[in-house]
Amino acid sequence: MQMKFPLLVAASALALSFAACSPENPASEASNATEVALDENTTVVAEEVDSGVINFVEKATLSNMYEIEAAKIALERSKVQSVKDFAQAMLDAHTMASTELQPLASAALVTQPTQLDNGFTSQLEQLRTASVEDFDDNYIDQQTEAHENTLSLLKDFSANGKDAGLQGFASKMAPVVEAHLTQVKALDDSPADDVTKSPS
Repeated sequence: MQMKFPLLVAASALALSFAACSPENPASEASNATEVALDENTTVVAEEVDSGVINFVEKATLSNMYEIEAAKIALERSKVQSVKDFAQAMLDAHTMASTELQPLASAALVTQPTQLDNGFTSQLEQLRTASVEDFDDNYIDQQTEAHENTLSLLKDFSANGKDAGLQGFASKMAPVVEAHLTQVKALDDSPADDVTKSPS
């Protein structure tokens, strides 16, 4: 037991030296740093993750989650086959994108959100409560805005991101999302969102 005492002292000294360099509010840094255990009771920040990487993972994850849930609602509520076809394509594509993003986020040391934020939650509620006449209009409008925002996110990270794996993901997904945007704009220009409207 006496031989282990110097090791404990050394570990304690190392922990104190890291603590002295840590931010005043370490809890606020928890999402953008990985922690390594020195012993059963002490952890230290070993590597900080770029804030832009965290932002990208968070927004891309939420986008996929929203798209999947919105597509499920559209498949259930829309009465227009072209809208249902688009929704099925979104369900398939964003489920695949979500699956591809998970290991890349883990490799980048970023914990993905598990719940939608208030904005996306509100949008889904609008879809759930929209009248039959207004549903397709609302869904198409939301999809247009969502894909414009996601395309901008992907292009920016593809050009400026600080993680090679996630940059590759962004570069791969950008043309896919751009194609989705083209499709939903074509839906908006078609009579699809007018099918369920009452004649004036």
